Amino acid sequence: MLVADERAKAEAMLKKIQSGEKLESKEEITNEYREHLLTLMIAQADSELAGAYGYIPWIEGAPTVAEKLAMANIVKDECRHAKAMYDLLERLDIDTDKLIYEDKMKHRMKVFYEPIKTWPDLVMFNFLMDRAAGHQLRDAAECSWGPWSRTMVQIEKEEWMHVKHGETWVRKLSQESGEKPAVQKALDFWFPKVNKVFGKSGTDTNKVYQKFKLKQRDNHDVRLAWYNEMKPLLESYGLTVPGIDVVE
Repeated sequence: MLVADERAKAEAMLKKIQSGEKLESKEEITNEYREHLLTLMIAQADSELAGAYGYIPWIEGAPTVAEKLAMANIVKDECRHAKAMYDLLERLDIDTDKLIYEDKMKHRMKVFYEPIKTWPDLVMFNFLMDRAAGHQLRDAAECSWGPWSRTMVQIEKEEWMHVKHGETWVRKLSQESGEKPAVQKALDFWFPKVNKVFGKSGTDTNKVYQKFKLKQRDNHDVRLAWYNEMKPLLESYGLTVPGIDVVE
């Protein structure tokens, strides 16, 4: 493609984005847009899959039969979400088998390598991480890439069901005097790790994401929305919430 044609394509794409229209075909997007879109979509696809892996041991480890079924359903949901994301990537000519089996180390967030040792650990991870994911998915549901946006609308609804599961159990265990110290310990362990999943704030890359409406907000704004939502909940359970600037 000639430089003039590339410039015209980029201008037409940006005009459509700025007007609030969705982009629907790979032919109408630039290489730069595609590169940034893939970065975000691949990260989400891998996170959905890694999330499922983390819950699998807790089908056996859950304390009741009802919770074993709940864990199995969450695993099923996360695998279905991953499949939906990999289907979208295949439409952009990505070899998804290679992503799953060869390239996962390039994309997986560190939080997914942390061991989940106890039931309080599990439900606190559920509470914090799924709530963080919900805020990130909210941006994706409003993004300029139509196929991703529509897929996110359904995934976001199901993720908030997972959030409610974590919320119910963190509240329940916090009200049991024998379990509350373990819940606080789990919060202290997981909070700084989940706090990092939002990424750095004010980067040039974030500005490009916002220009292309692949993200609606800077990472700091998403992190702050998450913090302001979960902090009063946890404090209402009698837990002490670290400051948002806590680092490991």
